[in-house]
Amino acid sequence: MTDKEKSELQKEIVDGLPLCPHGRLILAPRVGKSKIAIDIIKKGKPKSILWVTPSAELAEIDIPKEFKIWKAEKYLKCLQTTTWMSLHKVKGKFDLIILDEEQFITGANAVNLINGSLSGQIISMTGTETKHADKQMLYSALNLKVLYRLSVNTAVDMGLLSNYSVSVVDIDMDKTSKVIQGGNRNKPFMTTEFAHYQYVDRVAQQAIFQKRKDATFRILARRRAIINSPSKDKVTKYLWDTLKGRKLFFCSSIEQANSITEQTYHSKTDNKYLQQFISGEIDEICMVNAGGTGFTYKSVDHLVIVQADSDKNGLTLQKICRTLLAQGDYKAKIWILCLSGTQDESWVASTLRGLDKKKVEFVSAKNFK
Repeated sequence: MTDKEKSELQKEIVDGLPLCPHGRLILAPRVGKSKIAIDIIKKGKPKSILWVTPSAELAEIDIPKEFKIWKAEKYLKCLQTTTWMSLHKVKGKFDLIILDEEQFITGANAVNLINGSLSGQIISMTGTETKHADKQMLYSALNLKVLYRLSVNTAVDMGLLSNYSVSVVDIDMDKTSKVIQGGNRNKPFMTTEFAHYQYVDRVAQQAIFQKRKDATFRILARRRAIINSPSKDKVTKYLWDTLKGRKLFFCSSIEQANSITEQTYHSKTDNKYLQQFISGEIDEICMVNAGGTGFTYKSVDHLVIVQADSDKNGLTLQKICRTLLAQGDYKAKIWILCLSGTQDESWVASTLRGLDKKKVEFVSAKNFK
């Protein structure tokens, strides 16, 4: 899709909205959500604007910069930005409220929107639609209906996003090496990864079925067993060592990222290596969750998702879309690791629902030499 065609699509979306729109825009990455939001502002001419974003950097630097890029500087004097984390502190009436990356909404951060101490016409935006029931209830409570939807696959077909292929790597748990500590402080013992997972999964399912108070704790213990899988970690490091070219790994934890390379970006680092990767100064980086929204990465030969989640908030799909910038004949290569016979399979399946099944293949880690 040419820049002219993209501009025409953006105009079509904005022209199709009422003068003072109130609702949700589900727009695939690279459609230009910020540009569309600013065009909505130009059309409606609000005298006060609140823009909510996931991070302080986006709120303080990137969003004001977008107003300058799209020749809307005069609205900067009307603009107030905040993060989702700080939204609960904001009160008052605004002509327009922009909820950027709407999947970050919670009952806690949206409390003032719900109780009416913060009000105004609302446009909420995201590139990946949440499936989370609680968030759907919040959208309903705020009377936010979908005004326009453009999916990732449609954006690929239109040429807005690059083509892609996905390899899901099935990883078997180790059934022989006793490398996991089980038991308790008084009676510890070593067990295999497979046996440990079977235990925590059985206990979690029992707690859920019996509706016990410790159900959440047991579910988190099962999740930790998947995230800290020695077998998955081994495959992750194998791929890091063998995949050639420009590569981006979204790791399962900060500890794992740090164990692979010093070129990391996560909640405990500055953005030095992030900026170097974006600019092309370096070709390898490990991230965790930071960097999964709000950034676009060019010409990535391999994107590796070490740990998918339930994708109810679309966060795993957001990470994938970070590399789908249309660039000539470029085709993105995506790897998703999956621990066989575990809850991981359900999480990966949920992520794949947002992708074209024809572009997905399943491979076994046993084939890696």
